Amino acid sequence: MYQENRFKMLTKSKPEVAKQLLQQAQAEVDARWQMYQYLAQRNF
Repeated sequence: MYQENRFKMLTKSKPEVAKQLLQQAQAEVDARWQMYQYLAQRNF
């Protein structure tokens, strides 16, 4: 994610905001992963 210039600039200009946004993005990824695992384990 930080390979793109827009994210690099955000970490340099506003590191607190960048850290918060990264944590939010990770939480969304974790929630989506849990949903996929739940759906994969269901028997139809």
